[in-house]
Amino acid sequence: MRSFVSKGRFIAVAVALILIAAAFLFGARRGYQLGYTDGENRANSWWIDKKSRYYESAEIKKKRIHLNHNQI
Repeated sequence: MRSFVSKGRFIAVAVALILIAAAFLFGARRGYQLGYTDGENRANSWWIDKKSRYYESAEIKKKRIHLNHNQI
């Protein structure tokens, strides 16, 4: 009588499990990289937007001060 778990079947199952684990790890790594890149882009755009609003408000203040001095 043959055994249900033969050497060939054991190797096939082991290879299948390794391929499934490799696909999962590849997907997890790819998802992490996409998430990290997206987060980095959002943080950079937030920082640039914050700085641009700061400089715009400083320029507006300079213009207002200049106008006030000219009006006097």
